[in-house]
Amino acid sequence: MLVWFLFRSGIQVTLQNTGSHSLRSVVIHVTGASYSLGDIPPGSTAQAIVHPTGESHLEIEFTNLDGQIQRLDAGGYFEPGYRGTIDISIKDGVIEKNEQQIRLRSWLP
Repeated sequence: MLVWFLFRSGIQVTLQNTGSHSLRSVVIHVTGASYSLGDIPPGSTAQAIVHPTGESHLEIEFTNLDGQIQRLDAGGYFEPGYRGTIDISIKDGVIEKNEQQIRLRSWLP
């Protein structure tokens, strides 16, 4: 199992809602793909492993308390074959934490 983890590609994205209201209809976008995470209540977390089809960054879309669709640019840079993690905390519609550890997949851990 550990060997599989070390050599797989993809970026594991973790979103935490540290705000006081639910993030509704959350979708994360990368080049060539979108991943629906559904609703994220206050204090909760959701995850997805993303696989872009080309040069990419991360965007987070959700419906805010006013019913408006909001899209946040979480930045970053990754391509097919990259691996790593992106940990995002969103508080009341604003990214308050954005930690990224991304690298090109290699045969060395």
